[in-house]
Amino acid sequence: MLSVFERISSNKAKVGGALIVLGISGGLGHDAAAGLVIDGEVVACAEEERFVRRKHAYGLTPANAAMYCLDYAGITMADIDCLAVSWDPRHRHPDWPTTLHERLLGHPFFAGSPRPAVQVVGHARAHAAAAFSCSGFTDAAVLTVDGQGDAVSTTLGRGSGTELTADASFGIRDSLGFFYLALTNYLGFELGEEGKVMGLASYTTPTSTPNPFELTGDGYRSPLDVAAADSDHDTYRAVVGGWKQWFTDRFGPPAIPTYRVDPIRGRARVDLTLAPHHYEAAAAGQAELERVLLHLVELAVAGTGVRDLVIGGGVGLNCTANGVVERSGLVDRLYVFPASGDAGTGLGAALAVAAENGERPKAAIETAAFGPEFADADIAALLHELDLPSCEATDVAADTAALLDRGMVVGWVQGRMEIGPRALGNRSILALPRERRVHTAVNNIKGREQWRPLAPSILAADADRYVTAAGRAPFMLTACQVTDRAREEVPAVVHVDGSCRPQLVREETNACYAGLLDAVTAATGTPVVLNTSFNQAGEPLVCGPHDAIRSFFASGLDALVMGNSIVTKRPT
Repeated sequence: MLSVFERISSNKAKVGGALIVLGISGGLGHDAAAGLVIDGEVVACAEEERFVRRKHAYGLTPANAAMYCLDYAGITMADIDCLAVSWDPRHRHPDWPTTLHERLLGHPFFAGSPRPAVQVVGHARAHAAAAFSCSGFTDAAVLTVDGQGDAVSTTLGRGSGTELTADASFGIRDSLGFFYLALTNYLGFELGEEGKVMGLASYTTPTSTPNPFELTGDGYRSPLDVAAADSDHDTYRAVVGGWKQWFTDRFGPPAIPTYRVDPIRGRARVDLTLAPHHYEAAAAGQAELERVLLHLVELAVAGTGVRDLVIGGGVGLNCTANGVVERSGLVDRLYVFPASGDAGTGLGAALAVAAENGERPKAAIETAAFGPEFADADIAALLHELDLPSCEATDVAADTAALLDRGMVVGWVQGRMEIGPRALGNRSILALPRERRVHTAVNNIKGREQWRPLAPSILAADADRYVTAAGRAPFMLTACQVTDRAREEVPAVVHVDGSCRPQLVREETNACYAGLLDAVTAATGTPVVLNTSFNQAGEPLVCGPHDAIRSFFASGLDALVMGNSIVTKRPT
């Protein structure tokens, strides 16, 4: 029987030497996604939630995402050399194979297609490969910090060329991701809502509560006494439960959400009241996460002798902690993969297989736009079919800037959809942040809590006027302090602690969005817009025109700009 790599080599000879790898995630039951890599380059990537309209796509295989990737490249499953799976269950289930790739290949979309070779990539390695391969660094310290995957929560290692090594790893009991999830649950929020804790933590100063984790010369240790469990899931439940009790013992009773039926939507919604001690717990938990991360960064840099760092894993979405690392003086350059959560591991698995074959992206990836895009003519035809009032822009950037200057809040759909949780100017809700009330208005439109911050997109050339020590910041994943000018000119994107998580926009990575900011500058004198993801609370980012139209008419948005078409609810 041929090995995986012998089969890949055989297939490459048939198709002119192009290695084609499809990576998939979702093996842990959430964040199903697919990513396609050809000759080491990222071609397409998308999350299943965007197609099925179920956030995190719990329990689903990434059939629609995989179908999109293949269609974008003009190939079929028969052309795939290797199907890379981003988790390895063999430490618990020696009778592998898993059901993930079997479910995908058995789906009606792909049933009957020749089966590609299948390669399992460890979960942490997939996170590491996504971050390092896309960083553009030829040599870097690598840190992955997650809840867990394959019983691993944290790794320290190095990337060099196409090689990845893991020098240290930490298990579920020491999971920083589960520490933060326990804090999230303690505050009344759910899995996937850790970003709310990050925003809440800025409202007070951390107390003098003793730091729970022990920092050691080779890493760190959790103080929890967790009994041995029969499964990773049982261990996870015990760790999260133990940390939730820790917060309760030190800060007071947890926040208890209550539920009622929304009379307009006809669905249950949550009501949550937070007490002062909940704010204190959020601040303390965030500070502890940052303390341990800084220690791990110091160890990673010292152990590798390299001051360029990449971060992968779900904790990499903590913008505040990333900003602390970037300004720590411990690293020269920091790269955080935009889809650092588990949805990025499908692409990471594909990149890991490509790297094992000596291939990786030729340049740093500073765009997250690898999803579907839609032609102007198709958008216009759909609007005509639905008999919606619309017009074609003479200059979409200038016309949109004029709408924003009139105080409108605009849904903006341009180019390829982003991967990861941040809208980066392709599937965005936009407004001018020159008055604080805009922050309130946009949070109301999205159904978000008013204490949550909203972020700015800024032309990179003008960044120093509004933010300090922001780095390159292409993905809205590092928080930093704002300048006095920002407080005065763009108060709607300044958080309570004087911080923001900026996206610095460059023409070479998003010409359309940079053109809009140029037009906003010409109209207002300020090269900044408020940018938040185009979705309603509890829903995924919009994918295509149908999703955008539904969200537009079901919300308080004033205008919708898709390609060259502009839709409004009332005469403009």
